[in-house]
Amino acid sequence: MSNRRPSLRLVVLPVSPWSERARWALDHHHLAYETVEHAPFLGELGLRRLVGPGKQATVPVLIADGRAITDSWPIALYADREGRGAPLIPPGREPDVRAWNDLADATKRAGRGLIVASMLASPAALDEGFPPAVPRALRPLLRPVARYGARWFARKYALRLDEAPAQLAALRATFTKLREALAESSPYLLGGFSYADIVMATCLQAIKPVDDRYLPLGPATRKVWTRDDLAAEFSDLVAWRDGLYEKHRAPRA
Repeated sequence: MSNRRPSLRLVVLPVSPWSERARWALDHHHLAYETVEHAPFLGELGLRRLVGPGKQATVPVLIADGRAITDSWPIALYADREGRGAPLIPPGREPDVRAWNDLADATKRAGRGLIVASMLASPAALDEGFPPAVPRALRPLLRPVARYGARWFARKYALRLDEAPAQLAALRATFTKLREALAESSPYLLGGFSYADIVMATCLQAIKPVDDRYLPLGPATRKVWTRDDLAAEFSDLVAWRDGLYEKHRAPRA
């Protein structure tokens, strides 16, 4: 059997918590990869060709030996198999990790709806969403394009943009459960650092994004992502998340 390491490419949306989970798992296991940034809407056809028929065209996508691995959970499983270092999904604990992963997925869908709705109401955040190559002077003129792209994104992922109370309630319920779990096992959900900690740490982006060293955001975009009331209510969890990043995550280059 060959010991050759595959040449890895990871297609990401830089601000996506799902992409961050995949990056974190690969980095934890010291797996080198090339990062390819996906452009929503504009890159849709290319993404569909990349993942192939029968799969949802969404990021992250890991290309390993010509095979497309879609979604952050299978990518984390791949990293545990192929990488080195302590497993993120400990033996015998996969059902526990998967339960936290599924909760994080549902929670982030609620958070995503809130964020897109807030972006549509923020001209400055829409302007910050353009690629760096777009001149700043032109961005206000292109806001209708940005709004169209944001609404297209909402339709693709079936996001509700008019259900803020229910979405905020979903965030509060999840973070209350996380607080209770950490009260019994702090600082890690399963006794040691695992993928469960990663997925729940990235969930907190929906109320207060992590520092720019780890997730560079424009000031208007950061404001759109921040829920001051929930960030204050769950400040202990924000501090827990920040501590995980300091200990287990290198700043982005």
